[in-house]
Amino acid sequence: MRHRHYLGLSCLPGESLRYIARSGKDLLALIGWSSAALKCTVRDEYIGWDRERKLERLTYVANNVRFLIVPSSVKNLASRILSLNVKRLSGDYQAIYGHPVFLAETFVDFSRFRGTCYRASNWTFLGRTKGYSKNGRYYYENGNPKGVFVYPLSKHALTLLATDFIPAGGALMSEKSRLALTTIPVEGLKEKIHQIIDPRKRRGIRHPLVTILSLSVAAVICGARSYIAIAEWAFSLSRETLLRFGCTRKPPSEPTIRRMLQMIDVEAFDGAIGSWLIGMLPSPEAIALDGKTLRGSGDRKVHLLAAVVHKEGVVIGQTDVDTKTNEITRVAPLLAGMDIEGAVVTGDALLTQREIARHLVEDKKAHYCFTVKDNQETLRGDIEALRMEAFPP
Repeated sequence: MRHRHYLGLSCLPGESLRYIARSGKDLLALIGWSSAALKCTVRDEYIGWDRERKLERLTYVANNVRFLIVPSSVKNLASRILSLNVKRLSGDYQAIYGHPVFLAETFVDFSRFRGTCYRASNWTFLGRTKGYSKNGRYYYENGNPKGVFVYPLSKHALTLLATDFIPAGGALMSEKSRLALTTIPVEGLKEKIHQIIDPRKRRGIRHPLVTILSLSVAAVICGARSYIAIAEWAFSLSRETLLRFGCTRKPPSEPTIRRMLQMIDVEAFDGAIGSWLIGMLPSPEAIALDGKTLRGSGDRKVHLLAAVVHKEGVVIGQTDVDTKTNEITRVAPLLAGMDIEGAVVTGDALLTQREIARHLVEDKKAHYCFTVKDNQETLRGDIEALRMEAFPP
């Protein structure tokens, strides 16, 4: 890049990514991305940004600042590599910087190039810049306006960049989610959270524990899936709504939310939220017990056993399954404190155990529907001998 690109290999500003395109051992291309340009009139008009919204959403735009193709006899190589790159771009920004990007932009020097590979890859030409360059804090006229090309990385890119709220993953906050916000019984949620012990020292506390946790729970219900999304959601709320959560000043920032959620007693928090959810739902008729390994838990491979209400699909409780034990021994602790009288509990073949069935029927006054496989030969043989096919469960 330093020897072959006319701009050289200077530092890429802001959140940058560098890609190397290869075919076997052969180098095909080098591509560099950075944070979007602060000022670009034709782009801002295309998105529909005012100054305030642009400053809020500029981080969701990536700028293709370098694209070097190594001389090759392969036809359409540049457009092919560019197409493959933009397909993974948003996911890579999400993995590395914790947020997606919805729009790619680039500036083409028409005195040197025609932007053919961008046009061939269906990028949109918006017009030319005003011909200014930035040096430190100041702008100066360079006399060489650049061509501006953009490429939406999502079919809802313009809406996502202009909307009031962007949850993690880029999904729009639906009307259903907005309705959920107005109907969430915040008072009952805060009452449950008050039972959790604040792990912080009293000195220097700016936001009550109940405010941070209740905002976090409501944000997840409304679609947030990361610390950044929770903080953005909280900042998008009106003053009146924030007061419902006990927030009398600016909402907590992303670092504050992240530190608190990492500090609290997760079992106590999970129990409080599960109890709150059960109180909001009608008496569950069917509950599924299922274990899953937590995605992204690294080498430790965190395994959780969860209780999920069939109809609403709501997790009402979960417990950690230590590597030294298994799901069978964690059923009773998971259901402790849950009122499931009269409900039908379902589970896979691993949970088809005599003690679990006894606990559900005698201790919890519930019913069960379990799977029997060939590895439980005696039990399966008993069922076949009793000819249970005609029995209505």
